[in-house]
Amino acid sequence: MIYSFELQIMGVIIFTAMGAGGISLWHKRRKLRKELESENKDANF
Repeated sequence: MIYSFELQIMGVIIFTAMGAGGISLWHKRRKLRKELESENKDANF
């Protein structure tokens, strides 16, 4: 084994946290973009 077990577990935890954070940021951006698009549609008409 190249890495010790503790380092492998730490890597899995960090990888999972980064993935969850990325999904959270993506969701916030998507929600904000939809709100801005709806405001633009209302402003145009």
